[in-house]
Amino acid sequence: MNQPIDIALIGAGNRAQTQYAPLFAALQPWVRIVAVCDPVKENADAMAERLDIDAFYSIRELVNARPMEAAIIVAPIDIHHAVSCYLMGHGIHCHVETSMTNLLAQAQEMVATARDNNVTLRVAENFFRFPFDRIAKKIDDTGFLGEVKRLMCIHDHTGYHDNSRWIYFFGSHPTHVQAIHHTMPTIPHNESAHRFHTSENFRAHFFTFPGNRLVIDQAANIKGLLGRMPRPGYTEIDGARGTIVRIATEQSNPNRAWHADAEVRYCSDDVLTVQAKADQIFPIVHEADAGWWERTYVDLPIGRVEYVNPFPYPGAEGNTHASRDYYTAAIMDHIVDFAQAVRGLKPSEYTDEDALMAMMMEVGCRESVLQNGAKLALPLTGELESEAKVREALRAKHGVDPMDIEGMMERAIPRP
Repeated sequence: MNQPIDIALIGAGNRAQTQYAPLFAALQPWVRIVAVCDPVKENADAMAERLDIDAFYSIRELVNARPMEAAIIVAPIDIHHAVSCYLMGHGIHCHVETSMTNLLAQAQEMVATARDNNVTLRVAENFFRFPFDRIAKKIDDTGFLGEVKRLMCIHDHTGYHDNSRWIYFFGSHPTHVQAIHHTMPTIPHNESAHRFHTSENFRAHFFTFPGNRLVIDQAANIKGLLGRMPRPGYTEIDGARGTIVRIATEQSNPNRAWHADAEVRYCSDDVLTVQAKADQIFPIVHEADAGWWERTYVDLPIGRVEYVNPFPYPGAEGNTHASRDYYTAAIMDHIVDFAQAVRGLKPSEYTDEDALMAMMMEVGCRESVLQNGAKLALPLTGELESEAKVREALRAKHGVDPMDIEGMMERAIPRP
C-alpha cells in the first residue's frame, strides 16, 4: 500500500487491549491508529498512552475532530449498528467486530448505509481464516476428491462464525435453512467463575447451498464440559471420491487449546470395485515456529497443496494466542483485508453482503425453530417472529428501540 489507512479505534476494553493493540505495530504498512474513543475514560486514556494517540470519550466529539478516515469498532454488539451507521453517515469506513449485530434489520441498514454513503463496511470474521478452513478450501479447489456436496461439523461452534465458514468454503450463499434446538437439564455446574449452568442447549442447523450442497452444523457444549467432545469437534467434508476429516485431540485434557488432527482420505481405483474403503491416507501437516503458525500443507499424489501464513511473527507482545498459534494471524488478516478494500487494492474475501447473509442464516435458524423446524427459503422476507422477540428484548434492556441510532448512541455500554 502506498499510504496506510488512518484509523480510530472505537472501544478500548478487554478485546481491544489484548487482541488488537498488540498488533498495530506489525500492521503499520496497512493501518495507522490515530485516535481511540471509549466512554470509559480510564480505558481510553490508557490506550491513548499505550499507542501515543489522542483519546476521545464521545463518538460525536471524535467525528467533529475527524483525525481518521476509517474506524475499527471493538465495542459491545448492542451498539454495533448505531455506532457504525453514525460513522458511515459521516463518510467514515467501518470495520466492525464479529458478530455483526443483533438484528437482521440492523445488519440490512448497516449495508444500506454503506452503499448510500459510498464507504466500505466489513465485519471482522476470523474463523474461516484459521488453518483448517484455509487448507480444506485449497484441497477442494484441486478437485482431487471430486465434487464436494456435503459438509458435516459437530461440536465446533454453530452460529454466525460457522455460517461465515460455509459461505467461504462454497463461495456462494445458501438457498434454504432449517433448524432444531433442544434443551436438557444437567447437574448444576460452573463453566467459569461467572458462568453457572443447570441445563445444556443443543443446536442443529442445516443449510442448502446451490448445486444440491448441504451443510449439517450441530453443537451443544462446545467447551467440552460434562465429558462432551470439545472444540474443534469433528468435521467431515465429503467429496465424490474421498473425505477431508478433522477431529479434536486430547479430548480428556481440561486445559487443551483447540488441538486437532486432520487428514485426507482417498479411494484408489483398486478399492472402488471392492469395498470402497479409503486406502490412501494423507495427513494434513501444521507447521509453527516459536508459537507462530507458518504454514499448513498436505502432500497428495497430484502434488503438495499448501497454505502459507502471509503475516510475519508480530513479536511476543503481538502473539497473544501462543496456544492457538494461528489465531492472531487471522485477526491481522481481516484488518489488512479491510485496509486493502478501503484503498481499492484487492477484492475482499468476506464482503458486507457475505456478513449480512451470515446474519440472515442465524436469524433463519431462529425462525425455523419457532416454526417447528420448517425449511425456509433464503433470503428471508416479510415479518419475522424471531426478530420481533429479539427486538423487544433489546428494547426492554436499553429502554430504547434498538433501531433508533440516536437513542442507542446515548447508551454508553462500558465493558471493563
